[in-house]
Amino acid sequence: MKKQTKKRILLVTAVLLLLAVLAAGGTALYLRSLPSPLAEYDFTGCTVELYAKWADATYAEMTEIDTEVFKNGLQGIRMFPLEMRDPPDGVTGGPLHQFRVRFSDGSTLDIGVAHDSLILGEKWYRCDPDTTRTLHWLERAYAQYSDLYDAPASAFEPSA
Repeated sequence: MKKQTKKRILLVTAVLLLLAVLAAGGTALYLRSLPSPLAEYDFTGCTVELYAKWADATYAEMTEIDTEVFKNGLQGIRMFPLEMRDPPDGVTGGPLHQFRVRFSDGSTLDIGVAHDSLILGEKWYRCDPDTTRTLHWLERAYAQYSDLYDAPASAFEPSA
């Protein structure tokens, strides 16, 4: 191969690599500019309950201080701002910690936190697992006082 042909191949390869890096950087900037899915909710004056979905029951209402810790922990979660198209059939990577937020206008929102997922109502979002630890700790702190904490073996089947 001629020396000039090798130079052209290297130049084309370098340009393609530069374009790939620029595209990745542009995508990252775009995703960071998207608003958080939490931005549409006003958590002022809300109360937070721990919720056992399999029993359709609230098993503890958080204190005012723990509600503030919950709100701060929720705002601190780093999540991918696009809803997952195909959420997993089951929760993987650990237990699902469930909360029910009651807003001051009377409406509610079910929030679930798994290892690397945040569930807002029926929408699933990927998140950084290191940023969900506050909510895991809160739920476990209350769960130790409840017989509803452990889901039955057939949690999603009707009980007899």
